[in-house]
Amino acid sequence: MIPKDSGIVPDHAVPHALGSETIITMDSVSKWFGPIRVLTDINLKVGKGERIVICGPSGSGKSTTIRCINRLEPYQKGRIVVDGIDLGADAKNVNAVRAEVGMVFQQFNLFPHLTVLENCMLAPMKARRIRKDEAEATAMKYLTRVRIPEHARKYPAQLSGGQQQRVAIARALCMTPKIMLFDEPTSALDPEMVKEVLDTMIGLAEEGMTMLCVTHEMGFARSVADRVLFMDRGEIVEQAPPDEFFTSPKHERLRDFLGQILHK
Repeated sequence: MIPKDSGIVPDHAVPHALGSETIITMDSVSKWFGPIRVLTDINLKVGKGERIVICGPSGSGKSTTIRCINRLEPYQKGRIVVDGIDLGADAKNVNAVRAEVGMVFQQFNLFPHLTVLENCMLAPMKARRIRKDEAEATAMKYLTRVRIPEHARKYPAQLSGGQQQRVAIARALCMTPKIMLFDEPTSALDPEMVKEVLDTMIGLAEEGMTMLCVTHEMGFARSVADRVLFMDRGEIVEQAPPDEFFTSPKHERLRDFLGQILHK
């Protein structure tokens, strides 16, 4: 429960920005790692096509929140519904949600013994039973979409970090997901490689992809997000459209965070 004098705006009191069909609902979701409570009553509704950026200090529960959405992290309390599918119902529901939710991690997690093309073809062939020729055509489509089709026959070790992350995005897109989750996708990259990955993500946002992105790239949040969420100590402390979030933060914890991150 949030104390009345805490200054925290209950997340359920803030509707999703687009006023459209709700595609993700988190209802009083809590999670523990052993005796440590890492998420406390997370309530969140995400509209179809909405773009949300989640920020906050290290250990605030940002990555855990989005990992719960496709059940990469189990949660002990509450309910999550993704595109009408209740994640808590049974294992089949979890698999159904994962087929519709793409995820890109800090590390690229590409198979080093497979070519770029083979990395992108694998999941559609295994999970969706797509024919090899169709999977290859889809892979080339999305490698072209992220502007690296010329590297299709190379192995991950032959690519830069930024190129590998774009392959990871293309691989996720090959499953034609309805939702994309990004867990600090630029944090492992050298500064000169960050822009190429962010540009790819901006392109996806412009095409109407539902996106939740954990990042400290505040320029990306300002230009792309419909809504920015600030998390601290396992709670959603504040959320607002970017203009309001950055110019009129209400909570002291958010003001302190922005003061540190924007003046580095």
